[in-house]
Amino acid sequence: MLQFDIQRLTAHRLAGEARRAARYLAVGLGGLAVDSAVFLALSHEGAGKPMARAASLICATLVTWSLNRAVTFEASGRARGQELARYGLVALGAQGFNYGLFLTLCGVAPGIPPLAFIVVCAPCAAALSYAGQRLFTFAAAPRPLQGV
Repeated sequence: MLQFDIQRLTAHRLAGEARRAARYLAVGLGGLAVDSAVFLALSHEGAGKPMARAASLICATLVTWSLNRAVTFEASGRARGQELARYGLVALGAQGFNYGLFLTLCGVAPGIPPLAFIVVCAPCAAALSYAGQRLFTFAAAPRPLQGV
């Protein structure tokens, strides 16, 4: 009986995590669309790849923070500014990896359209980002000790 309850609880938690990850991926696809659109628009206006990519990543990060805060993760109990700072820190690491990989691939294979590399780099950074956002940004804030 106890074994069954533990298995059921574990299955319930895994199902909840799978739903959260699916929402995170949906938000990420929206972020990828913003990222790609901003990159293409800036590139079309004459911005170089590094500048266009940096600006597109910033725009996508702001959009995904807003959406993840609203639909993916439970409230962390932190102030919006503090949460955004934590989100930005994780995003900086994941998107820094994404950006470096993008520039490397563009340098190694200059004949391939840069948009292809944006699409290739996104899932690489997504796993890093999900773990950081789940375990750091949106982790429940510690509660103050009562009566101490």
